[in-house]
Order: sequence, then C-alpha cells, then structure tokens
Amino acid sequence: MDTPTPQAIAQAFELGRPLGSLVHVRSGDTDTWRLDTSRGRYFVKKYRPMSAGLYLGTDLVGQLEAAMSFERRALDAGIDMADPVLPVDPCVGWLARVGERLFRVHRWIEHRALRADDQVGCWLGRTMARIHRLAPLEQIGLPAWWHRPVGPRTKWEDWFAEARRQNRVWSELAGERLPGILDLSARIHRLCAGAPDRVTTHGDFKAHNMLMARTGPVLVDWDAVREDSAALEAGRVAYIFGAGEPERVDEILRSYADAGGDLAWAGPDLFLSVARHDLHVLFERVQVSLGELPASWWMGDDQRNEQTIGDLLRELTAKVARLDQLAVSTGDLRAR
Repeated sequence: MDTPTPQAIAQAFELGRPLGSLVHVRSGDTDTWRLDTSRGRYFVKKYRPMSAGLYLGTDLVGQLEAAMSFERRALDAGIDMADPVLPVDPCVGWLARVGERLFRVHRWIEHRALRADDQVGCWLGRTMARIHRLAPLEQIGLPAWWHRPVGPRTKWEDWFAEARRQNRVWSELAGERLPGILDLSARIHRLCAGAPDRVTTHGDFKAHNMLMARTGPVLVDWDAVREDSAALEAGRVAYIFGAGEPERVDEILRSYADAGGDLAWAGPDLFLSVARHDLHVLFERVQVSLGELPASWWMGDDQRNEQTIGDLLRELTAKVARLDQLAVSTGDLRAR
C-alpha cells in the first residue's frame, strides 16, 4: 500500500471516524499527511522502506526505537513538541504497521512555518540546553559520524592527483587548499578524541523542524536523534540560525549559557562543527566526481556537483578563519 486509507490509519491509532481524505503535507525520506476525524486533527507519517521487504528486523526499527525513547524523555521534561498518539497494536513504542509500512501519528498543531524574522533565538538556546541535559553520556570523545571526513593525507593526495589526471576544473585549486584541508582534519581528529560533553540530542535542529504555533515555537521530527558534543552542536546551530551574524549567534549562545549550557571547554573550536560539515560535503562530492561513489539524489547533476566542489574549495580557508574569529568574540560566554 503506497498511500494508506484514512480508515486504516484511524483504526490503527483509534482516531475516530475520518471526516475526509488524507491531505498531503510533505514528501521526502518520509511521507506525511493531515487527517481530520471525529476526535480531532492529526499528523500522519509513513516511513519509506530502506530496502526490499519490511522494516521489521532492519536497523531502521532500532533507530526509531532509540529515537522514541529519547523523545519520551523530552516529552516528560516539558520540551515544546508535538504529542504522539499510541497505536492500538504498537510495533515498537508509538510505531504501528499498517499494511506493509510503518506509521506514526501525532496530534496536529495549528501553526505556520518559521520565518526569517521570527525571534526564536532565546527559545532555541534555552531549548537546546534543556535537551542536552536529558541524557548526558560518560564517553570522552565524539561519535563515529564525526570521523567520516577525516581521511589520511594520502587519501586526499590520491584524490587530487586523480582529479588532475581527469582534468577536473577544480584540480589546481584543490592542490592549493590541501594544507588547509589537512590542518582542519587534524583539528577535527583532536576533537574526536577529547570532547568531554557527549550527549544524546535531537540531532536535527533545522528551520523545517520548527513550527510557529499560537503558543510559540515547537520542535518536531525526533527521528534523527543521535549523539554529539553539546557545546559543538550549540555552536553549529547558533551559527546556522544566526546566519553567521555575530549578534544573532551571540543571542542564541547567551540564552544557551544562561540556561545552564556549558561552552567553556570548546575554546576556538566552538564552531568547528560547521567547518566539519563543509569538509564532509567536499569529501563525498569529490568521491562522486571521481566515480568512487554514486551520486545521492540531493547532489544534483554532474555540473552542479563540480560547481559545488569548486565553491567549497574556494571558500574553505576564509570560512575557517571567520569561524575562528567568531569563536574568539564569544570568549565571555565560554568564560562562564
């Protein structure tokens, strides 16, 4: 069943009598709808299969189970979020199988999309700090996903040599940027070994996962729960939502620190997660360009991929310098 019937969803989650068809909301890694019933309005999410066959027994179920466990902690802690609906016959947690697909349902929140001029900085900093206190971990260092773009010098040298052989338009620039790439990789490697504040976190603080309800912002979509450094995630999220503007970034981080978030240990590496993301994108796109990896759907065509590689290489040195300077300007926050 590609699209569920309103009756099947309503029955699986005991939502009452459907008052109409499922209203499509968004497609992507998951498909979502709105459903109106005699008992209220609901948000319905369908998970796409990651491979042939059903989800049961695959890693996705385990990932969702862990994510829902953390989501329950956040719900109990009073984080601003949507209320999940327990199915009649749960597969795991709030997850139900309807036909050959897995579904979740939340109570619908009347909302509008987040706008660029919405003043959410204080709420965002405070909410991150509260989430980071839910499940602190004892491990020192960063999780495996942080390590992905940190390749040895020989790997980058081999790739850039192959780029010259293939006459890639960015090959000369790549050679010029190699020292900066290696220096950034070394900094990331040191963080991976020594970061002291590993936590379980929401993991996907993005504008499309925040709704503006009548009562204020709401954080949704807890499927991407993962481990990270609390301070480094705070730095990354503040930089993204502050659009790199020092005053806006400072507002978010000041709210984070005022709510008990600890930024002190990160020092000049506070925003290094931003640079690590760019390095990871470069890492993957270079492999696609050289034929070592298939292109993901979000990468666009070959021309777009080559242009993005060139842009990343051109901007890398200056961006890392800007991030380092921004970290210096937040020194009073780190000193708390």
